[in-house]
Amino acid sequence: MSKVYLIKEAKSEKYEQLLERELKDNFKPGMKVACKLHMGQDKGMFSPELAKRSISVLLKLGCKPFLFDTPVNYPGPRHTAEGYLALAAAHGFSEQAMGCPVIIPDNYVNVKTEHMEVEVTDALKSADAMLVLTHVKGHPGSGVGGAIKNLAMGCVSPKSKGDQHCLAIPKVVDEDCTACGLCEEVCPFKAIKVEEKAVIDCEGCGGCSTCLHNCPNNALVSDVTFDTLLAEAAFAALKLMNGKPVFYINDARSITKLCDCFGNPEKMIAKDVGVLLGTDIIGVEMASVDSVINQEGSDVFKETHSHDPYIHIKEAEKLELGKSDYDLEVV
Repeated sequence: MSKVYLIKEAKSEKYEQLLERELKDNFKPGMKVACKLHMGQDKGMFSPELAKRSISVLLKLGCKPFLFDTPVNYPGPRHTAEGYLALAAAHGFSEQAMGCPVIIPDNYVNVKTEHMEVEVTDALKSADAMLVLTHVKGHPGSGVGGAIKNLAMGCVSPKSKGDQHCLAIPKVVDEDCTACGLCEEVCPFKAIKVEEKAVIDCEGCGGCSTCLHNCPNNALVSDVTFDTLLAEAAFAALKLMNGKPVFYINDARSITKLCDCFGNPEKMIAKDVGVLLGTDIIGVEMASVDSVINQEGSDVFKETHSHDPYIHIKEAEKLELGKSDYDLEVV
């Protein structure tokens, strides 16, 4: 059972004190620390202020941190390293503001998983440790976007980002389809139309598996689900770390409906919980989702996106990335 800490008052000095205490035994002076975070498409992102405070702890420990994320596979400033760096600086993530280098690496190492050949950034291969900084929010493809998604999408190439969606596009088993219309109702991409039978627009489909999970007749099938692919890509990123120290920080504040990849992440779907920290990605993810649900009194992620937020976490647990049992200590 892993230990997970919840700091409700994230602006207090308890954050720096706890983080320094938890890192000092494994994050040693001179170690090159890769700090993974999403630096924002527009309004949604990991807090620049909290990122800077995290970096200050690493610098105090004598580490050599750098911030990173990888380019995306859709048009926009984050499609290229140059464009992403300019956008990151505009959001407050510059070397001058953070006190450490900010990079958008675009060279990759192949890691084979059951369903993919994942192209993982080689920035992890040269790092001595990793600090995973994640903004917890809703996500139309997985219910919640946490540390697993942060690694799965943010540590891989644009091609591997696309593979995680395209490989999960489902097919309709016509003889089992009753044209109930539920798949059309829950599809976040509006890629399904139901008349006599369900018809999927494969060009518009995001491969999120939400329709598959909701079909009451199992009339939608695919070789693999989006949840599994997310877990596999996160597994590939951590495999490249090869047992080096990794620590997770999930900021469960400003919990928006949509992911930070969207230009407009839309409304808040839950009140602020705080910041959760730990060494076990599964424990931290479970504690983050549980804390939000327990506070709200209902599963706001599933209610918002019709997608169980625990599915991809359980898939990652099957890959032995961690354990879902955790001991939560409120600080």
